[in-house]
Amino acid sequence: MMADSLFATADWFSTVLEDPEATRRWLAGLGVRDPERGFRNFRDLAERGRPRSLIPLFAAQLHSVLPRCPDPDMALTNLERFVAACPEPEATLRDLIGHPRTTEVLVQLFSTSQHFSELIIRDPPLLDWLRGGAQRRDREALIAELWAEAVDARDEESERMVLRRFCRHEILRIGYDDIVRGAPLEVITSDLSQLADSCVEVACRLARRRAEARHGVPSGHKGKPARFVVLAMGKLGGEELNYSSDIDLIFLYDVEGQTSGPRLVSNAEFFARMGGDVVRLLSDHTALGRAYRVDMRLRPEGDQGALARSLAATLGYYETSGRTWERQALIKCRAVAGDLDLGRTFLDAITPFVYRRYLSGAEISEIKAMKRRIEQRTVSAGTAEFEVKTGRGGIRDVEFVVQFLQLLHGGQYPQVRHPNTLLGIARLEQVGCLTPEESSFMEDTYRFLRQVEHRLQTMFDRQTHEMPRDLEELRILAIRMGYSPTSAWEDRAGPAQRFLNDYRAKTDLNRKILNHLLHDAFRDDAGAAADP
Repeated sequence: MMADSLFATADWFSTVLEDPEATRRWLAGLGVRDPERGFRNFRDLAERGRPRSLIPLFAAQLHSVLPRCPDPDMALTNLERFVAACPEPEATLRDLIGHPRTTEVLVQLFSTSQHFSELIIRDPPLLDWLRGGAQRRDREALIAELWAEAVDARDEESERMVLRRFCRHEILRIGYDDIVRGAPLEVITSDLSQLADSCVEVACRLARRRAEARHGVPSGHKGKPARFVVLAMGKLGGEELNYSSDIDLIFLYDVEGQTSGPRLVSNAEFFARMGGDVVRLLSDHTALGRAYRVDMRLRPEGDQGALARSLAATLGYYETSGRTWERQALIKCRAVAGDLDLGRTFLDAITPFVYRRYLSGAEISEIKAMKRRIEQRTVSAGTAEFEVKTGRGGIRDVEFVVQFLQLLHGGQYPQVRHPNTLLGIARLEQVGCLTPEESSFMEDTYRFLRQVEHRLQTMFDRQTHEMPRDLEELRILAIRMGYSPTSAWEDRAGPAQRFLNDYRAKTDLNRKILNHLLHDAFRDDAGAAADP
């Protein structure tokens, strides 16, 4: 490699900026695709890091770490911006030179996630927070910390900003654990879910305090205040949230009644207004963006239904009007904020609706039609092969098989009733609904695909599941997934090709397992028209 054979000498590093053309060749040898821009970044970095005696030392560090990072161009650009954003650039450069591991960590972050890079560049002290051992906390500790910051906020805008700032910092910590420390998938998805739980809980407290100040306390059983719970569905319900998930919520209160204040309203109106406030606190756009995109469409009657319903009305809806897809959705239901005892009451009461002794032929046909509609949208969009979530053999296939088997066997085997996909796979194996080989492969594929999803989403904090088609971008994704070049002589496309080979093998076999477990239902019905 050119960088190793020509430039790795102390004498050369001491003159690194004196020959621009040689410096460009050096950067190209480190994997920088745009050496001219890389030279400008490095020159600007040197200008900010005076005295110039520091530059050879830092160049030697970059010589070691840049070739091993996914995107050297991105790393160098972000490094220059970071040093420029620090109040004392020279002190920052000295600190990096004195702590090579910190430089390595920054290069890793700065070449893996532009979103996390922007957070650190905009607020450089966050690096010291991460480096100082920012620790995981459990749900209760997160709630206590966030509530302490939010309780004295002077107005609604201040409340929103507190929520968003807290959310940003915690997501950065989680991303650091993921990218730098290599935390397993369960830790990352659990931490992301507990963070969302905490934000929803504090938003509920703020919204209820404001609603009671306006309308008084809503009446409940035996003169006690009416209770309210937030139910999470989807990935938040399963405690398997990704970095850019919507959060699917349902609002529930215990009994009908009215408030005690002079501006009297019914409990239904009180909790609908409170629920709307919760949604706004979490999802309104601010200077710091939003905390979460909130989706309320999984509630009874969807967009046409009341924003909040009583326990009796909700159970009545499912008993009289609940459809098969709603049974499948309720597998993922979990109480996340408010009165968790009320949530447990609902979950206990809804269990007979979700888990019956058998699935009828009509119900199986409905589930199959729903799956076909999802697949047809993906095929129509032309993204089937590169769509990690809804493509053939993708994340949705694993989740679909698990939920189908849970519906099919959950009436007989209560232990398979769990909202988390990985735990669902393990429990289905325990009762014999999956073979050890099927369970192992589904778990491995699910972890792989979820990591691909995370690497795509952390790049720009976007809700995307589509892999790039451009070979160079695919190569960068592959290296972010751990497919490092095997040697200096490997073809540049090598990491991308090895990654694609694994991706195709896993998704192809995943689809075969799906067809096998569902008795080839989709293949046999391939010509049937999907429901409109």
